Amino acid sequence: MTDAPLTIGMPTSTFLPALGGVEIGLHNIASRLTARGHSPIILAPARNVHDLRDQRGLLPYKLASFPPKMMTLIHHWPDLGTRFISAWLAWFDRRHGIDAWHGTVGFPTGVGLIRHASGKRPHLVRCSGDDIQVVPEIGYGMRLDPRIDKLVRTWLPHADILVAITESVAEEYTKLGVKPQQIRRIPNGVDLDRFGVLVDKAKTRRQYGIPQDAFLFLAVGRNHPKKGYTDLLQATRHLADRSDAEFAVAIAGAATGDLMPEAQSLGVSEHLHLLGALGQASLAEDPKLPGNDLISLYRTADAFVFPSHIETFGIALVEAMAAGLPIITTNGPGCRDIIEGGTWGEMVPVGDTAAFASAMQQMMSEPDHRRARIEQSRERASAFSWDRIVDQYIEVYRDTMAKPR
Repeated sequence: MTDAPLTIGMPTSTFLPALGGVEIGLHNIASRLTARGHSPIILAPARNVHDLRDQRGLLPYKLASFPPKMMTLIHHWPDLGTRFISAWLAWFDRRHGIDAWHGTVGFPTGVGLIRHASGKRPHLVRCSGDDIQVVPEIGYGMRLDPRIDKLVRTWLPHADILVAITESVAEEYTKLGVKPQQIRRIPNGVDLDRFGVLVDKAKTRRQYGIPQDAFLFLAVGRNHPKKGYTDLLQATRHLADRSDAEFAVAIAGAATGDLMPEAQSLGVSEHLHLLGALGQASLAEDPKLPGNDLISLYRTADAFVFPSHIETFGIALVEAMAAGLPIITTNGPGCRDIIEGGTWGEMVPVGDTAAFASAMQQMMSEPDHRRARIEQSRERASAFSWDRIVDQYIEVYRDTMAKPR
């Protein structure tokens, strides 16, 4: 019985072809569950499923769709929308014989799943970002809407298990009144073998117009106020004023081109390379994410910079570590969890652009320090193997299935 294959329902409110940490993480979990002989079924919004119509046959797991316009309903009427999700999941449960549910995103799919499954069906919910965290100063967090906040506070404490991908997320669960025994700490992961591949660094630099001899700082993530890219531009200005060494800062992520006017006003555009969204090419060639283009960029850089104000997990930090890059980041939630308060990388206060520039300068000018941080990154990355992480999820599925109903 303990080794029997499982049918796992995996509802989510966001999925591929979007390429954030949530989507890539869910894809990798489902892919590895399939490789272990299980049968995950990802249940995604109709728009995502439609946009994947040409790649759907390449995915190793089953993909199903919520009804069209579901997200529109939720936007206007959150309570009614999650009731609708609950009813739809009940129908899906009966039709597919789900053994355990694995919900991604606390609202709306997490709330809808708990409404359906609490006290009746084995389930876990994994929160992923603005569904659980709130930063009013930058308008970040779904729970700034009091209707959503009420639903999250009401229903999340009734889950069988809430997965915390960092300690910061576990703290948010505790604030909601979730009991310690309901919280499992399972991080996101990376494919360590893929991030260790050899690449033609000179070719990659030519591809993106990056000078061959420049010390390359890389940042990865969409352009959003929480990412702190304005801080990075100001730190770049500080570094240019302090150092005569040749350096470049590349930022890969959706809408990063919008940073150019500010870079020009600061006089740092000559150091800046705004690369837009990367990582999707491999979806058409081979269902492994992130794509080879992004991995090549990681492997070409000399150091990784991550000025984020808040993260749920910060998968880019782990990807950079797996690629052997030394880390410079902040003490923001999610960031400090990954590098454990500065143990595994340089950590500076959120928004302290002068300190961030100092850390960048030290990484450029002190080769021994950089080599030591590289070794620490590689050691830390080994804790985030997808195989280890999927083992933990399977254990949770079986634990919840064993609970009396």
